[in-house]
Formats: sequence, structure tokens, C-alpha cells
Amino acid sequence: MRGTGTGGRERARVSAAGTGARPAGGDLPGRADVVVVGAGITGAAVAHHLARRGASVLVLEQAPRPGTGATGPSGGMVRAYDPDPDVAELAAPSLAVYRRAEGWASGRSPLHAAGAVTVADPAQDAALREAAARINGTLGTSAHVVARRPEAAGIHLAGGIALVEPEAGWVAPAEVAADWLEQAAADGATVRCGVRVRAVEARGGRPVVVTDAGEVLAGSVVSAVGPWAADPVPGLRPRSPVRARSIQVSIVERRPSVPPHATFVDLRTGLYAKPAGPGRTLIGMPHLVWDPPLDARPDPEHARATARALTAHLPWLPTAPHLTTVRAADAYGPSAGLLETTGVPHVWAVRGWNGAGVKTAPEAGRRIAEAVVTAARSAAA
Repeated sequence: MRGTGTGGRERARVSAAGTGARPAGGDLPGRADVVVVGAGITGAAVAHHLARRGASVLVLEQAPRPGTGATGPSGGMVRAYDPDPDVAELAAPSLAVYRRAEGWASGRSPLHAAGAVTVADPAQDAALREAAARINGTLGTSAHVVARRPEAAGIHLAGGIALVEPEAGWVAPAEVAADWLEQAAADGATVRCGVRVRAVEARGGRPVVVTDAGEVLAGSVVSAVGPWAADPVPGLRPRSPVRARSIQVSIVERRPSVPPHATFVDLRTGLYAKPAGPGRTLIGMPHLVWDPPLDARPDPEHARATARALTAHLPWLPTAPHLTTVRAADAYGPSAGLLETTGVPHVWAVRGWNGAGVKTAPEAGRRIAEAVVTAARSAAA
């Protein structure tokens, strides 16, 4: 590990379009303290924190630019509340990071503070009020529960109650990933897109990353490949199985007469929606197709069913023009821990996030980087 990076160098641009990330023909360093495989939002967070801690970092991404796998199509909804206490523990400090302007290469917060509405069964009233109090105590926010009312923040509650977080909202995940990679590059990291990892092998007690652009001797390897972890290259298979599950969302036009609304999720049904820029709304519901081809085409019937189901929450949807439907996939795996071991020493796989990757990425990336640095120091000692 070299001295801690200060970020004071002239910043090397690494944008969502891939500026600053050399193609496969670019030279790869022969060795790195840590190789991060995958330049989605979690991989970018890990690389940023590792580089800031002084590690020499190489980020490898098979796509032509960062943030184009599961990260790109993600809804990017962020809030402090989650019914899973392990996710909630990461989500609250992550929301704090997203809210702050400092710490971002852009100089501004990436958070669109549209608010967040979590709809639940009325029987959850006491639990939601306790959660709101914890969130406010931690973040100094104004989270509160709305009950016995038909609507909250532009969302019809359809017989439920709601935990409302006015200071939450959504981020553009690919832009967040690009910002972290830009900072990592300024702290000395190397980012290479268009490079396919073929295998990770143990040689002399250390991992060697075999790519179509050469081999790299690594001190450690962190695999953050999302749904591709369900069928990984040799050497990157996590100890616990990961499965890919289809995700499909549609973008609809929100007419000028329609009032703005918060992001929302209904815990009873899994339905969700968020503003997607001026005059647009993203809508989605669970698409329970497991182990799909990662390039599967959109399912038109599911898109129609999503719009029908969400009409209970957004009554204006039946007359909203449909603009596009996007299908992708996410990684599902065990909820315990942040890292899984693999069959190769000093190689770890990031856990499957079960749809919660964006809202946990800032804190998860920090903790993963800390764990990798600690493990490297222990091995050296």
C-alpha cells in the first residue's frame, strides 16, 4: 500500500460515457494491490474508498463504459428505511453521503430530494413509527408516518399507511459510479473499460487476473459483477450461490396537469415508482423470472400489468403515454455479510444485493474497502 491519496492531483475524467477509461488495447499495469472487477455502482464505491486509503487499484469493466450493467437501468431510489435491519444499517449512512455536496467530484449532491414514501400494511404502524424515530435521531431528518389518509406526497396509499422521508429521493446510479471512478482515478487508480476477465488463478499464493488484454498480479481481487456472479468466470465464484432475477421498468410521460410525486415502494406488493426527470415517471413491479438471459428482451405483457397495478397508487397512469420499457437483471444471494470468499485465496465476491445495491453503495463500499485493507495488512504481518 502506498501513501494515502489526497485527491489533490489534476482529476482524470472518468465519465458515464467512458472518458478517461482506456479501451482493451490500453496497457494494463502488471500488478496492483487490488483489482476490482466490475465498474457498476458498488465496484466504483469500493475502488474510490480503496484508492482514498492508499491502495494501488485497477478497475476492470467488460462493457465499453462504467455503470452499464445492472447499475444503468436501476431506479436509483434511496431512503434510510428498509424492513431488513442489515440493509437499513447501511442505508441510513448512505443517504447521509448522498445528501452532502462535499465528497463529490462534481461539487454537488447527486440526490434528487423528491421524498420517499414506503407504503405498508396498517398493522405495521408501531414498527414504522419506531423506524421514523431512529432515522430522525440518526440523520436529523423529518421522517414521519401517515395513517388514515388516502394520499402522501402525490402517492395514493390504497388502504395502507406510509413512512414518509421528505429528505430522501433518488440518484442517477451511472452518474454516481462515474463520480466515484473519477475520484479514484485522481487518487491514482487505473480504470479500464472494454476489458474482459477470463479467469482468476492462484499462483504462488497470490491471485493472477487473466484478461483479454494481459495478466495482472494482484494482492487482492474484489468481484463486484452483480448478476454476472450467477455464472462467473473461473476463480470468481462466491462460496454461496448467487442467482440472477429479471428486473423490468417502464418510463411514462407525466402530463403538466399531473402534480409531482415522491419515490415510493409498496411493501405489500413490491410495486414502485419514481420521478425520472422533468415530465417522466419510472414504474415497476417484481418480474419473477429467475436465471434469465442477461440480454433478454422486454416483456410487453408485464409492462401492461405494471401500469394496471400501479393505477391504484398513481390514478393518472391510464392516460399516460408509454415511452419505453427496459429489462435488466439483479443479483440475489445470502443477506449476511458484505463479502463472500471464493475458491482462490485473497479473492472476494461482493454479496448479491437483492435490489438494494444503490441505496447501500456509499456505506457498503466504505466497509468493503476497510475489510480488504485490513485483510491485506493481516496477511503482510
